[in-house]
Amino acid sequence: MKSIYITALHLQHGGVEMAISLLANAFVRRGYDVNILSVYNLGEPAYKLDKRIKVSYLTEVIPNREAFLKAKEEKKFIRMMQEGIKAIKILYLKYKSMRKAITSIKEGVIISTRNEHSILLSKYGQDNVLKIAQLHHDHNFKKKYIKDFREKYTKIDYFVLLTEQLKEEIETFIKEKNTDMKCVVIPNFLDVNEFSEKNFEKEKTVIAIGRLHPVKGFDRMLRIWEKISKKHPEWQLKILGGGEEEEKLKMLVKELHIEKSVNMMGMCNHDIVIEELEKASLYMMTSYSEAFPFVLIEAMMAEVPVVAFDVRVGPKAIIQDGENGYLIEDKEEEKFIETMEYIMSHEKERVIMRKKCVKKAEELCEDVVMEKWVSLIENSRKMK
Repeated sequence: MKSIYITALHLQHGGVEMAISLLANAFVRRGYDVNILSVYNLGEPAYKLDKRIKVSYLTEVIPNREAFLKAKEEKKFIRMMQEGIKAIKILYLKYKSMRKAITSIKEGVIISTRNEHSILLSKYGQDNVLKIAQLHHDHNFKKKYIKDFREKYTKIDYFVLLTEQLKEEIETFIKEKNTDMKCVVIPNFLDVNEFSEKNFEKEKTVIAIGRLHPVKGFDRMLRIWEKISKKHPEWQLKILGGGEEEEKLKMLVKELHIEKSVNMMGMCNHDIVIEELEKASLYMMTSYSEAFPFVLIEAMMAEVPVVAFDVRVGPKAIIQDGENGYLIEDKEEEKFIETMEYIMSHEKERVIMRKKCVKKAEELCEDVVMEKWVSLIENSRKMK
């Protein structure tokens, strides 16, 4: 039985963490021995894992970024220094523990899911190990990341990208120095069994799901919604997720006087996320940056058309403009509002789009995607 090791920072809520969990489950179902190497143990995994999967927690420390930010906000400099020293120690343990785990693996497959893990895998991974680096984020390829690809990934066997656009960009960066590393496109996939088989009963609800972080653009979402809600008071916006901007966003809801039409539901377990998606009529995404937004695949499966800003990468890999949703040029907020109001006012249009959403979701089902993963691993010279 071939062994597969998948790296993770933690196993709590998040698109990357969900993708890791689904991938681990799929490999186990296909007869592989799977071990998730998680840096932090933040409690029971947020997503269901097959009992046959081993989870190895590499450290006992728990990061506390909020404590540092609070000390900074309150201008308590001694406390800031103390929290800063703790953070440095945690970063060192984070690096040391993953390096030790990677070095100890003598054969099999290691799939790294973070930039820093991929660098460690390239440097410390054993020769007999199939080394696969998977990119889950759009780093916009600033000079630092281009240098990493050219100089720090030299011993990676395969780079797995989520979109053709990212593949083409990385191949351009590495072709001069990393001639042996191959880039392949394998998207994330969906667990269709999580969704009900009955016809979804849709409500006049717009939904948005994600980490409440500045990059996700929930602030501009609320400002956009403030204008939409004036013309469509019968509709409600539901935001599911938690994060560092939660209190700030709740205050903004009050400042904009949209408390009646906005429901900030906080962090929800995945069953509730699916339940709310199945009831929603539209999905709204206003992120400033994305890679391959997993939640949009779930929206497709729940027959929820999407309106999203067409940021550099991500939404365009899933949304077919005018078919299963709309892509709005980034920063064109008036156009975004106009499009939202149009689709909210035309139920027949939404019904047509719902059918096209399902077709897209079927392209990203487990069997289709896992065929690519299994082929990649089984056809590698290191696995023969």
